[in-house]
Amino acid sequence: MPSLGPAEIIVILVVALLVFGPNKMPEIARQVGRGVREFRRVQQHLSTELRDVVSEFDNSDTAPAAEAPPSDPVPTLPPKIETQPPDASIEPITPVAYSDGLAAVDDTDPTATPDSIPRGQRVWSPPTPPADA
Repeated sequence: MPSLGPAEIIVILVVALLVFGPNKMPEIARQVGRGVREFRRVQQHLSTELRDVVSEFDNSDTAPAAEAPPSDPVPTLPPKIETQPPDASIEPITPVAYSDGLAAVDDTDPTATPDSIPRGQRVWSPPTPPADA
């Protein structure tokens, strides 16, 4: 990839001056300078960290380990709690279907209408298709 020479840099600056105008150019130059400075700072930080890790890794290979630090205990799962099987004496509630597709969770009164059933007990069930005669 060819590098930028002085002529190319002057052309880029002239185009930037035409696009952004003379009032915005100092602000843009400050932002570019801050960006370059931040990039160099991060690059230096990463370089230092990488150098420290590599030197620590090299030192640990050559120096014998004096004493291993105590390790944390291995995590274990809590004991499994046995659940009681459902009581067979409890009878499941069966919904009662009505012609409008609503079902009631009240099997004690098959003549109840959907309006007479409390709101929390209404359950929707799809309407049954008519029987072919």
